[in-house]
Amino acid sequence: MKNINLHTYITTFVLLFVLATICSLIGYAYDQETLVFTPTTEFLLKLYPVFKFPTEVVGYSMVAKGIYGLIGGLVLSVSLYSFVFERFVFCLKSLKRVLVYNNNPKLRREKRILEC
Repeated sequence: MKNINLHTYITTFVLLFVLATICSLIGYAYDQETLVFTPTTEFLLKLYPVFKFPTEVVGYSMVAKGIYGLIGGLVLSVSLYSFVFERFVFCLKSLKRVLVYNNNPKLRREKRILEC
């Protein structure tokens, strides 16, 4: 693992945590049959299983019950998604550097001069 960009990680963690919290509240309202359906709530309701997925697979919801289990599961899921997103951004930046270097003859010429 190369250097992790903490700014990207923390920013995505906060944004995804807010979105996951809203989706969880909408999912809870749907379970209690008190949800008012609008296009926005339907979209967020479809995102609810995506945010719930990583902790449901490992069985975290069966181990921890109640509000602490819900918050812990959200934190675990969001931290995983934030890490994956940060690595994706890192790979895109690395790929961009390689493509810019390979497509710029001036940079390649300077490297050859430095190698001699």
